[in-house]
Amino acid sequence: MKLLLISSFFVHLGTGSPLSPPKDVTNMNGDYLISNPNPSASAHWNSDYGKFKDVEYFDAYSPPISTKYGEVYWTMMDPVPLDKDLVGRFAGKTMAIVGYETDQVMKTSTGDVSVPITWAYNHHFEAYLSGSLSEMRKVEGEEAMNDHGLNNHGAPAFYHTYKRENIGDPNADSDVPTSQFFSEGNGGEFRKSYHGYPLGMAQFIESPTTFHIQPMQIDTKNRHYNGSDFKPDLLPKASAAPPNASYSGLLECPCTDRIVKKIEVTYTTATSGTCKTIVNNATECFEAALKVQGSKIDGNETVDTTNMPNGCSIIQYQNGSVTAYFNEHHSSIPCGGGEEFEGSFTASPSQTTSTIHLDSTIGQATITLSGPNGKWFSVGLDSPSFAMKDKPYTIVVDGSGNVSERKLGDHDPGTVIASSLKVTSNSVKDGLRTVVMTRPFQGKTADHYTFDVKVTSIPVITASGLAATYAYHGPKSRTGGTIKMSVLDSPTCICNGGIKGTINGIPFHKDCLPEPKGDLVQQKNPTCWVETYQGGLSCCHHENILLDKDQTPPEELLTYHMKFRFYFQPYTEATATSPASHTNLLRMYYQTEANAGEYDIPKCSPTTPTEDCVHEITAHFQVKDMMRKCALRKDPSCWGNNTTDYEGINLIYAGGHCHAPSCLSMELYNADTGMLLCSHYPVYGRTHEIFDELGYLALPPCLWGPETEGLSPPTFLPFNGNLTSIKRNNNTYTHYGDMASWQMRGVLVNLPEN
Repeated sequence: MKLLLISSFFVHLGTGSPLSPPKDVTNMNGDYLISNPNPSASAHWNSDYGKFKDVEYFDAYSPPISTKYGEVYWTMMDPVPLDKDLVGRFAGKTMAIVGYETDQVMKTSTGDVSVPITWAYNHHFEAYLSGSLSEMRKVEGEEAMNDHGLNNHGAPAFYHTYKRENIGDPNADSDVPTSQFFSEGNGGEFRKSYHGYPLGMAQFIESPTTFHIQPMQIDTKNRHYNGSDFKPDLLPKASAAPPNASYSGLLECPCTDRIVKKIEVTYTTATSGTCKTIVNNATECFEAALKVQGSKIDGNETVDTTNMPNGCSIIQYQNGSVTAYFNEHHSSIPCGGGEEFEGSFTASPSQTTSTIHLDSTIGQATITLSGPNGKWFSVGLDSPSFAMKDKPYTIVVDGSGNVSERKLGDHDPGTVIASSLKVTSNSVKDGLRTVVMTRPFQGKTADHYTFDVKVTSIPVITASGLAATYAYHGPKSRTGGTIKMSVLDSPTCICNGGIKGTINGIPFHKDCLPEPKGDLVQQKNPTCWVETYQGGLSCCHHENILLDKDQTPPEELLTYHMKFRFYFQPYTEATATSPASHTNLLRMYYQTEANAGEYDIPKCSPTTPTEDCVHEITAHFQVKDMMRKCALRKDPSCWGNNTTDYEGINLIYAGGHCHAPSCLSMELYNADTGMLLCSHYPVYGRTHEIFDELGYLALPPCLWGPETEGLSPPTFLPFNGNLTSIKRNNNTYTHYGDMASWQMRGVLVNLPEN
């Protein structure tokens, strides 16, 4: 489909004071509020972007979105090139983005027409500007699931911009990002929540060229009603909305009977101690052994002996055969007991196989790595997120069979470290190179992986290249997985690892953190487990129809565009006599739902008065939990590699994410001082007019800056500072898939001596 972009540029050549009166530039969506204006400041805060000297803007429209009633639109859209003149003007230069506005519009011959939020509900969005040195990449699998909403907001795969690794960087020493990420105030509140910054603060991007957006939209437009107010259309049985609600029950993503949920028990292995939960019968044991070992099981035996662990186990013998045992005797014999251990992982995307053999009698590891001959291939050990950001110890074999060891960086090739491997075999057969290496258990330095026979699962990432020399692996030739270690000639226990499942074929993954991080586990919130999951993101994937099987949506399509207006100012670098014109803002992100990505709001007792129906969740975390120590030029979510040069961060912008129709408040506290840092009280719509739709909200952010702008001074937060977030919702009715994340911006600083 041909991409569409209409860009407009309005230049305000204000002179005189840093804040010039609004003239040529006016806000697209009108005035905005913030939650913390400074009542004692001499000036009143002004939301008009035209107040900034020499401010300009450009508009970026997404490709068209076309949906039926009840349909979910949630995918990365085709890239949109920016205006050629703008691109040429900022080639090799820095653009300072001081804010942005958002809308959803139908394009007409007389101009843009805003689409009511009651027709198309923006659940959330992730938007990006990429530059000439960056690219958009798709991240899938375990790495995506371990993202915890930082980039993907719950999607099974996420897209993110990174600096390209296959081209030179003429400004390699620069800290200016080569792309930018925009997600603050996203969701139903996106049009009337302020997305701007104080004077002198901005999001930097070098050489911008392209706009990208991954919106999550839900079509709630009633095709059978043409009134100016809202009336819900067809709703599935799973909808939790009450009759004649001012909102559609579809926006909460109920799990309809079109959703296929599959649940199964998973299994882990243990080579020492005992299972926390044993496998209870022989039939289940032998099925579990097949899942753990694949087709390697050569026989099954049921025994009653005091010489083996209780329950299910396998023995992998030195000759390569594997037998599964179920011991009916309530034995106290621990798992393991052997001295040699082995495990392997085969990765189809990278065409590699990694095998680790550990001999505890001599403290030696034997690593066998195979991959395509003539191309480089690698394995990185101890990568729990299955991502380069874990910076794992990595073994690389180049196209000629030479071996090197590296400490990876975050989407960075990392550095070569001291050699600790001894190559004992290097052979090629049928286009496959196999290299056998040995090394001691103990890592040579802190950057080397240390093997431990008590570790039964080693998370790894693997990749192979497009050529013989180690370089960027390409988007499809890397993956992650787990090497499960088994003890040789002794029983490796198979344990019940709990229930897992899929929803519409996509693995269900939640990481609900227990107290004190979060309290969803203690509250037994249904969102945390596949067997109790009732609605939310996992039932709301792209092109899902949120109706029951016997409900047919009308054929009429709703077609519109997402619209972004980016405001920017000229950027001037620092000189010996004057500071830089702007400071770049770093992204800070945390969820009150503590890695769950969403949560359910359970209905209160029917005897409780409506005004007393309040559901509350709480999270406790530290500033450093939001820190990403990596090169800002390579990833706009990073804080830089020099965070140790600073003591903390000044909080400049704080925006919560709180869904209509039940949001009551969000509060962020400095837990060390008890100081309330930011409180959000949503502004609910009261009419049926655009931007004021009944029951839908705006969420004014908190903003810190100069008193001359009517703001309070920035709040300093040390890296080890403790924070507490509290989110409250009305729970007269049940609500699915609500969110309570903080999307913030700040600046690294040192605490002044005074």
